Amino acid sequence: MDKKGFLVSIASPSGGGKSSICKELLKMNPALLYSVSWTTRAMRGEEVFGKDYFFTDEITFKQKIEAGFFLEYAVVHNNFYGTSKDYIENCLVEEKIVLLDIDVQGVELIKKQGYDVVTIFILPPSEDILRKRLIDRGTDSDEVIKKRLENSKKEIDFLSEYDYLVINDDISKAICNVNNILSSETNKVSRYINPKKEYYKIDF
Repeated sequence: MDKKGFLVSIASPSGGGKSSICKELLKMNPALLYSVSWTTRAMRGEEVFGKDYFFTDEITFKQKIEAGFFLEYAVVHNNFYGTSKDYIENCLVEEKIVLLDIDVQGVELIKKQGYDVVTIFILPPSEDILRKRLIDRGTDSDEVIKKRLENSKKEIDFLSEYDYLVINDDISKAICNVNNILSSETNKVSRYINPKKEYYKIDF
């Protein structure tokens, strides 16, 4: 039976595990599509243009803002991030489920525009564990880690506005929990397009 497309937004403090969880969900669920964000931040490690992000400069990004290109955009850690509006609209028309890997600011902007979006917040068990994870990944200076921890406190203030909370104390368990949420949301009666017609093969 046909189902309506919808958006799934997964957010967490930097270092909370959302990127790893999103990558595994995409492997497990062929029906999921990943919305590749645009960003002005520098490319890291083995990241690939068009797969991980669309990397661009600040001037070009601001031009796209003026042109109404983005469904949402935000400044995070002094870099711009944004989601293509046309891409999202096309996916929804095709009844797809679109996975968004965006921050809390982006979630608020999308919800205010009335989009059907399931929101999930990923949170480490404690601030101490988040600090250790940021240090262990070895990609940021002490100053940047301090700033990320400060920002995490602001992000957690938005927690009550999310639909679901998943504690990432074990990455495999967290992935399983998020996948279960997606399965439940996909099978809501409200997601189906005229199920009685499909069942009886007549118009109602």
